Order: sequence, then structure tokens, then C-alpha cells
Amino acid sequence: MITEIKLENFKGHQSTHLNLDNSRLHALVGKNSSGKTSVLQALSYMIRLTNESFKSIFKNENSPSFIITSGAIGMSVDVHGTLQDISKQPWKISYHLDPKVSMWDTSVIIDKSFIPRLSFDLGETYNDEQSGWEISLKDRQSSNALLLGNSEYFKLESRNLAKAAYSDKISPEVEFNGLGLAPTLDYLRSEEIEKFNKLQKMLQQIVPNLKKIRIQRAKVQINHQRSVSIDGREIAYDENQERIGQEIVLDMNTGDRIPAHAISEGTILALGLLTILMNPNKPKLALLDEPDLHPHQPKLVLLDDIEQGLHPRAQRELIAIFKEIVQTHPNLQIIFTTHSPYIVDELDFSQVHVLDTNSSGFTTCKRLDEHPDVEWAKQTLTTGEFWNAEGEEWVNEEVPEEVVNV
Repeated sequence: MITEIKLENFKGHQSTHLNLDNSRLHALVGKNSSGKTSVLQALSYMIRLTNESFKSIFKNENSPSFIITSGAIGMSVDVHGTLQDISKQPWKISYHLDPKVSMWDTSVIIDKSFIPRLSFDLGETYNDEQSGWEISLKDRQSSNALLLGNSEYFKLESRNLAKAAYSDKISPEVEFNGLGLAPTLDYLRSEEIEKFNKLQKMLQQIVPNLKKIRIQRAKVQINHQRSVSIDGREIAYDENQERIGQEIVLDMNTGDRIPAHAISEGTILALGLLTILMNPNKPKLALLDEPDLHPHQPKLVLLDDIEQGLHPRAQRELIAIFKEIVQTHPNLQIIFTTHSPYIVDELDFSQVHVLDTNSSGFTTCKRLDEHPDVEWAKQTLTTGEFWNAEGEEWVNEEVPEEVVNV
């Protein structure tokens, strides 16, 4: 479970420090361009680094100034956490650009008593001889597989969720932007019917006029990029193929078999979110050929703008379901962004991280329970009411000395 996130010179985050409580459900709130999505992006790069190199992630940008704070030379992202077993061992994963040598680097720091076969102690990093631009976290002896687990970042789009889709994977998954929802639901319906039925029941809580989720066969156009060698030159071309995939249709109180593209944005987005969260236990990643070394693998899910298209009452139901899913899956942790006080209303003060920008344009962040009037607020206002009334400006205010000394 992640307990701390530290961003140094990452985009607008000159120095941002988030302390996460143990609820495993955390909201990032603030004005537009205050740095909420950047926090998710910083974590998403770390997730991608579990299998990809810096070169793969940042393409040909050997000096990717677009993610480094203006005027800064280096950048670092540090994530601290503890294992979700009885040991509660601390760990740390980081990636950074070293300003001295202008080279990307990663480090994994864990207690060697957790995995005796790995040769580094708490406070030491494992080094190899690979070029910084070529390396990824997987080069750190795959220890990150146990620390980050099957983690994912989603910025769902309703039009992608509603599309008919084809997948040749044994266990289809919803992609970052929402593509692939229909095959994923079809898999749940055929292979994990209890999850599918529970998902349908949860969606009915959010959308009361839903009667049934259906999946039907549909023709899908698949585009493949191919290349052919002519006179020693590689020439790329597109090849289109038609496959039989799946599409979503819903039975509603207003009619049966309504195609997903004709359903409200809020309904299809809620369906996408629940599908992601109802399938948090993918096949376990093996570590050093010992898949049973630590069976309680964590999963981090990052979600952007979760309230899109949802009525306030539906937003409340969505968070109630999030809480239920987190309780059911003790290794699941969810971090999301929102602009809705109705969403915030369903959370504790310590679960809400308020982001703002200071006079220099850099992001600042404090938890809502750090507000100097929080004890009074808990007696008088709901979490959403307090945030809505106070806004974000207080994050940049100095706390009076007499308050600090109380």
C-alpha cells in the first residue's frame, strides 16, 4: 500500500508531498490546472516502468523537458509504501533524472528480510551497468512486481467504452482510454458469472432504470500496421481486417437492447469504472520463479474525473460502491481526481488532498484534515460542504503561530 508520494520538479510540482491515510481510497481535488492529473501521470509513468524502458515511454525525447519543471535541471518521483501483510515492511520505488550526469535512473529500496535472495538493504539501491535511458524498473530484479502489483491508470472516454471491440487475449482488459469494455464484460459473463452479476447489481444502484447488461456479437474493423521490403527499403502500410467481436446493449425501463452508444455518458462511464474495479485480481506476476513468495499482491488503480455525466445521487452511490469494493479487496488502493463536492461528501477529511497553485505557479498540496479549522468543521459541516466553502486558497496560507502551538 502506498503511504507517501513525493514529486520534485515534475511538471508544475516543484516540491509536492502527499501523505496517504490507510483507507486505500484517496481523492485529489482542486481547480483546473492545479496539478491533480499530473500526480496520476507521475504514478502512471512508474507503473509503465515496471515493463518498459524510459526510451520506450518517452519515445525520442532524450531530454524530456516537457515533464520537468520550468527552470529545473533534474526531476524525481518517489513513492513510499508498506507491504499489506503481517510484516508491514517498508518499501520505496523512485525514478529520477540525475542533474549531474543528465541520465535517467531508477531505484528500488526494500528490506532484505522480505526477499532474502535480493542483495540490497533498506537505504541502499541496487545498481547495474545498463544505460539510464535504456533501463526500466524491471531491471531492478523485478522486485517492483511485488510492490506495485498489477497497477493501472485510466482516463476513460464514453465513446471508447461504447465501441464494439475485439480481443484475442484469454483475459481481456479495459484499456487506458476505455477501449475493450465489451470483450472484458463478455469474459466476466462467461468465466466469472458471480462478478458479472454483482457488477450488474451495483450498476443498478447507480442507474435505477437499468434492467440488464447484455453482450452480443458484432463485426469489428481491426487495423494492423504492416511493412514490406522493396529494394532494401521498409515501406509501412495499413491492413484492415474484419473480425467478429462483441458490443454492449442494455435493457432499460425505456426499452430493451439499447446499444451502448445510445446510452447516457454517465451510465456507460459508471459501467466502465465498475468493470475495472470488479476485476482487480489478475493473474499473479512471478518473482524469481517463485510465484508463491508473496501471494498478497497489491493493485493500484488511478482514475481521472470519475464523476463525468453522473447525477449527484449517482455520484454518492458510486463512492459507496468504491468503498465496498475496497473493503472486499484488501490489497486494492484507489486514487482518483474529482471536482464534485458530492463525491467528497462521502469521504473523510483525511481522504481528501487539496491542490492549488502558489504565486509562482507551482503546485501546493495539503490534506483537508490539515485545515486549521478542521475540528470545528467536523462538528458542523460535511466534508464536501467544508471543501466547497473553503476552496483551495488556504493551502498557500501560513498557519498562525498560536495555532501551531496549540
